[in-house]
Amino acid sequence: MNILILGGGVFLGAATLSAALTRAHRVTVFNRGRSRTAWPDGVEVLTGDRSTDLSALAGRRWDAVIDTSGYVPVDVQRSAEALSTSGRYLFVSSVSVYATTHQVPVRETDPLASSDGIARDDRDLQHYGAQKAACEAEVQRVFGERVLIVRPGLIVGPGDRTGRFSHWPWRMLGGGTMLVPDVPADEPLQFIDVRDLAGWMVALLEHGASGVFNATGPATAPGCDWPALIGACTAGAIARGATPAQAVRVSEAFLVEQGVQAWSELPLWLPSDDPAYRGFSRVDVGRAVATGLRTRPLSEIIAAVMDEGIPAPDDKRRAGKLTREREAELLAAWIIKHPNPP
Repeated sequence: MNILILGGGVFLGAATLSAALTRAHRVTVFNRGRSRTAWPDGVEVLTGDRSTDLSALAGRRWDAVIDTSGYVPVDVQRSAEALSTSGRYLFVSSVSVYATTHQVPVRETDPLASSDGIARDDRDLQHYGAQKAACEAEVQRVFGERVLIVRPGLIVGPGDRTGRFSHWPWRMLGGGTMLVPDVPADEPLQFIDVRDLAGWMVALLEHGASGVFNATGPATAPGCDWPALIGACTAGAIARGATPAQAVRVSEAFLVEQGVQAWSELPLWLPSDDPAYRGFSRVDVGRAVATGLRTRPLSEIIAAVMDEGIPAPDDKRRAGKLTREREAELLAAWIIKHPNPP
């Protein structure tokens, strides 16, 4: 196939580019040229800005378009209309598009968040889910049955610029005493390695698939939870000759009492007793699995993150995360209240 990737410079875009080239497709990328300047041989590079200048796409047609960088409805409308003669359009959306995650499991047919009252060019991340849902509608309006909507959960693995998942392998490698939220044993964690997601998306296009797919993991049993995550991080540190951090489980009530910010300050943690988050890690991926989605073992994801090394304290991937100083303060306060843990 002749594939156009909108984006292609970093993380999911870069992984998708790699997957397409590995599978012998011809690839063109369209982006602003800011995040990457060196490209693999044979890749056609078009420079432009989907919000202001799509002239590089004029009169061109591709067998498939993969949109990894659409967040604002007015921009996605422009790109979809400019590429309307292309064969298929795969839009990378998000599980954040759902109106609610109170009911579980979360399925593709569940109601979506409304963008009513939100400007079509609004870039406020508070409206992320609703705007992604509106982007989906734009693509579907233009491409109809030729559209693929992929709704990933948390995307993790090598090259992740957010550090949300990576915080835990990094922290384990850092040694010392590590704070871990003490969540109920039946609370799952869901995420997908960027390489698994990218390869599967390219395969979807190869097979002529269409429709909407949730895409997170694990795609097969066993699932993942906090003990599995921390255990795999521990094993990964030991395998690299490091002394792993000692995990101290701290109650969720204490974390809330201390004002710890869920998900941002303490990555991956969402209060288990808050019904608003109940379905966030209970997303049904049955449709994706039926089309061939497979996810790699947790140990492989952690190994790839650890092999990238621990970023410096001022690295932007660590911004907003629990610092070692803040962690030590919380652990000291916890131990004062619980001097003799079970």
